[in-house]
Amino acid sequence: MGKITLLISVFWLSALTAEETKIPDALISQVEAGHAESAFFIGTAFADGAMGIERNLDKAKEWFLKSAEMGYVHGMYEVGKLLFSESLYDEARNWFQQAAEQGHGASYYRLSLYPIYELDNEVFDCQKAYGLLREAQLRDVKAAFNDHAWMLSTLPDKSCRNGQIAWKTFAELQTLYGSSEPIPWAYLDTKAAVFAEIAEYNEAIEVQSWIVEDFCQVDFDAEENQFSESLSQLTKQYTQQDDELCLGAIRRLQSYVNRQPWREKPQF
Repeated sequence: MGKITLLISVFWLSALTAEETKIPDALISQVEAGHAESAFFIGTAFADGAMGIERNLDKAKEWFLKSAEMGYVHGMYEVGKLLFSESLYDEARNWFQQAAEQGHGASYYRLSLYPIYELDNEVFDCQKAYGLLREAQLRDVKAAFNDHAWMLSTLPDKSCRNGQIAWKTFAELQTLYGSSEPIPWAYLDTKAAVFAEIAEYNEAIEVQSWIVEDFCQVDFDAEENQFSESLSQLTKQYTQQDDELCLGAIRRLQSYVNRQPWREKPQF
């Protein structure tokens, strides 16, 4: 695959000038001969605005669709993503399902969104979503570990929650990152929610405090009474500013300070 990509890049670069963005004839010939990866390469160039051509998602979708129709699993996923972004959930699901049948992990993750957010007339079903997330986790899709742990810790429906499984799931996510790659702040938000769900509130407060300090650019005073006062002031400040990112992080921190786990309905 690497050798093919290199050859395609050479074709592309040799055909481009400052004013020209014509797809090389040799590359077109490869697509016409049924080479799905070549069509995918062209789609990626349009999607990213790479190789000297202007970004064009409509063109990207056309080429991803060509590669998908030729059976290329990555093309199936990418055309599904673009259709999903246009709220064409039924068409998107068709491609995600075909890609998942070939073992594509991120497609399993995308399919899990349907029963959680009730997309395309799906009925809410956390267990169905969890099954799809587990398939994505088997293929090391990090977002699947995070979302699974989050929902196991925060969904209002008790039958959807399990703190111990949430903690195990998040521990597996941390292992995927290892010691050299930092875990994103958004995932640490999940870690705090997991701690709260298993009643480890001091740990939840510590982690969530880091998140609030980073998101909202504040420093908390170490004194407990001043910490509580600072938290109240921040809640008022960010309510007035209508800053949902900071306000959400602050409200979760306040919940943990009050020794309460966080509950949140799925919001798409």
